[in-house]
Amino acid sequence: MRALTYKINLLLFGLFLFPAFLWAQKAVLAGKIIDKETGETLIGATVALYQDGSQVTGNVSDIDGNYLLEANPGIYRVEFSYAGYAKIAIESLELKAGAANTLDAALETETLELDVVVVTATTMKNTDASLISLQRKAFSIQDGVSSQQISRTGSSNAADAMRQMTGALVEGGRFVVMRGLGDRYSISQLNGVTLPSTDPYRNSASLDLIPSQMIENIVTVKTFTPELPGNFSGGLVNVNTKSFPEKFTLFFQAGSEYNTQASRIDDFNTMKPLPGDGLGLNASKRDQPAFLKEMSFNELSNLLGSSSYLAARNPNPANNAVREVFHRTSQELSNEFVPEQRNTPLNSSLSFSIGNRVKLFGNDLGFTLGVNYSQNFQHYGDGSVGAFRYNNPEFLEEVINLRETKSTRNPQLGALFNVNYKLSENHVVGANVIFNNDAESASRVQAGRYPANLSDPAATFNVRTLEYTQRQFTSYQLTGRHLFGGNHKTEVEWLAGKTNSLQVEPDLRYFAYSLLEQPGEDAFYNINNAEFPFPFHFFRDLRDEAYQGKLDITIPFLISGKQGTGNRIKLGGQFNRTDRTFDEYSYQMFNTAIPSELRFNNFQGNFNGFFDYRNFGLIDTLSNNAGQVSNYVTGYYYINGSNLKNFYTGSEQVAAAYLMGIVNLTPNLKVVGGLRYETTQLKVEAGDGTTGNIDLGDLLYSFNAIYALNDKSNLRLAATKTLARPNLRELAPFEQFDTKNGFFNVGNTQLKRTLIQNFDLRYELYPRTGELIALSGFYKNFSDPILRQFNPRATTPELRFINIPEAVVYGAELELRKQLDIFGPAFRSFYFSSNFALIYSSYDIPEEELAASRAISPAYDLTSRPFQGQAPYIVNLILSYIEPENGWEASLAYNVTGERLYSISLFATPDVYEKPFPLLNFKVSKRFGEHYQASFNARNLLNAVNRRVLEFNGNTYDAESLTIGSGFGFSLSYWIK
Repeated sequence: MRALTYKINLLLFGLFLFPAFLWAQKAVLAGKIIDKETGETLIGATVALYQDGSQVTGNVSDIDGNYLLEANPGIYRVEFSYAGYAKIAIESLELKAGAANTLDAALETETLELDVVVVTATTMKNTDASLISLQRKAFSIQDGVSSQQISRTGSSNAADAMRQMTGALVEGGRFVVMRGLGDRYSISQLNGVTLPSTDPYRNSASLDLIPSQMIENIVTVKTFTPELPGNFSGGLVNVNTKSFPEKFTLFFQAGSEYNTQASRIDDFNTMKPLPGDGLGLNASKRDQPAFLKEMSFNELSNLLGSSSYLAARNPNPANNAVREVFHRTSQELSNEFVPEQRNTPLNSSLSFSIGNRVKLFGNDLGFTLGVNYSQNFQHYGDGSVGAFRYNNPEFLEEVINLRETKSTRNPQLGALFNVNYKLSENHVVGANVIFNNDAESASRVQAGRYPANLSDPAATFNVRTLEYTQRQFTSYQLTGRHLFGGNHKTEVEWLAGKTNSLQVEPDLRYFAYSLLEQPGEDAFYNINNAEFPFPFHFFRDLRDEAYQGKLDITIPFLISGKQGTGNRIKLGGQFNRTDRTFDEYSYQMFNTAIPSELRFNNFQGNFNGFFDYRNFGLIDTLSNNAGQVSNYVTGYYYINGSNLKNFYTGSEQVAAAYLMGIVNLTPNLKVVGGLRYETTQLKVEAGDGTTGNIDLGDLLYSFNAIYALNDKSNLRLAATKTLARPNLRELAPFEQFDTKNGFFNVGNTQLKRTLIQNFDLRYELYPRTGELIALSGFYKNFSDPILRQFNPRATTPELRFINIPEAVVYGAELELRKQLDIFGPAFRSFYFSSNFALIYSSYDIPEEELAASRAISPAYDLTSRPFQGQAPYIVNLILSYIEPENGWEASLAYNVTGERLYSISLFATPDVYEKPFPLLNFKVSKRFGEHYQASFNARNLLNAVNRRVLEFNGNTYDAESLTIGSGFGFSLSYWIK
């Protein structure tokens, strides 16, 4: 067996390293060949290398227009040719040993005056050029971020990289919002497969789950075309991962970072660690006892009711079942409610990838395998959380105002495997598997005033919260691309995918108490369920299983016998289905009939003593004169606080068919338009039998016109109709208690989908290769948009989802990418990238809410609001230094968004707005030799205060306030490429 294992390992070693040895002796030339006028790939174009007038080697471009040549190091003449096009010859191109040299070619239709274009090879320094070329030739308005820019700015994941995108902002470090419209109006895809959200309260996927090392580029489409899903208006974000390598590649990176608030501190609050916590895979180890999950809801209610202690105390054998569950629950649910303090290490990260292109049965097979791991710590002790209400025309009344300390441990683990195989030059199939796991272990300590609920206003209100959240997705994708016919081939693309995702919150623990300290008196500790909840456990489990299939058929056609016009008809269909299960269990501690010595105040702040298991469940027995048990003594115990509405199942099924055309009406005018019909079947059913249902079909249209003003500028016009659906959580009657703010989030089974009319205009100028100036304007009208509103009729604060009749959004965007050599030769290595967005949104506040507010404050004059989460402006500035000859790269990136609506307040109280939070990051890297690179990264250099505030009568009230600290990191990379 050992001999067999040795041979297998030797074979794998040879598979990876022998091709590396061969490539190390050769040079590789690779690239893409396209039609310069249309931007379409040219399949079967010829590329050849010449030396001393003789051809050394040659090849033809494949189904994607890509080619690859292998040759000895040296200086060559390269010729590109294709029937009907002028030949291009590149003189004096140097190919280096062991390197993958990239050279793209854009061929022009052949003319009588010119049949050969001869140019001299030059070094391409702006590595974003290919992505800008993709934007230029796209059918729709789109923006992008390349892997090179992601690397230069030190972005750690896809969400972090999206901060550089025009019109994009990132909420909570993971959810992308395009054009300020909220995550409802944006969708995220991975290689064209729509990603599900791992958060039940969000429509957008958590893009922080995708590490930057796996990303080839990120493209955001801002105008709808019929082959795309119809449920977006702000933008469709497609993260493309790395696939076909030109040659053997190997990459390894290790990094460490010091955070000024979280690293090497002794007061980091945390729960007791479990083995394997460093990988973030321990949600199951924190789950509720299995015997509780096996019981039905009725059994839980009967056996763990508020009066269960009566049956548990009674020794009658008929009560044995109640007594067993009563005691087991008290002993097996965790008694850890108070965080302990530990020392923290530095943040750390590891990344490894390997790829190769080999011959299998005479055809190319390419694969990439990547693994990423990171562990980060976050901590702040200067936070605050407050709630206020209108009760006086002069000032806002304090409801609650707490100081907050929060510590978070965040391990992330990801893996990607891509494999692509060319069945022939016209047929390619591929598969990839992507796994990502993200866990957050958070501890929150709060203390301060709670005058709205505490009977003694002099008492201090205290909260301890322990939270563990595990988010995970695994995506399986199969793809194929096939060409049939002659020179103008019919193209068939298909995709099938399955994604399993989850968000598990095992055992969120909440413990609150009041403390009254007065001079000359003993401190008084109190837990009063009439003023605030007793300690409780929450267990939440969301699991989605999604299936997707897509088929696209592209048929070219000619006009008046012209060649290479790029005219096509495209048709196809798509099917998506997502099935969800969601459970929420709650167990709340009760103290009825406990012995007097167990009263909370008797422990005088010894919380570990108070939560000792000896104080829970059956703590003693009383016997009669005959020695028989006459009574059981009960201590603290748990009751079932679960709500049957909070157990729901749901399904979302979307089927679509489309037909579109791409027509070059004139040499300068291209029109892309068509129709898409989408059917929607949304259904949720709660545990109490309540259901929500949407079953309808929508005909969506798209019209895009692209007019080439000259060979360096485009004018684009788009008019489209799209939609937005409520997510399953919003449609479910689920009532979720917010432990931080103290109100309920409630679903609505009567929600409708939203229809949106979109109008876009954009001017693009491409001064030089890799440079861009773009100015855009847009207008959107929403019918039946969905938003959150406080229920005026609710007796306790209740935030619900509703439809309103109408809303509008409009704005402008400016993007600039420019090499700064216009200021002189000294600036030839500097590049400036910037984008700006100005956005306005508005909807009329419902009359019911206005009437309730004016009944409290006749002076209340607010009649409209912006969309929640919509920023009035977004600014991104990036200054880069790129000097490939001596291996230096550096960037300084600045990002800020304007004040935006964070949450809606109740009645006449001012809404909560998030203040601008500027980010300034710096990264510099130096390459050493052919295989090593060292990088220094500085994040959040300004360490601005993140504030969410209410403003009233010239005064500012903090709803939330915190800082996250600055990070200073170093990484070392090794690669073969």
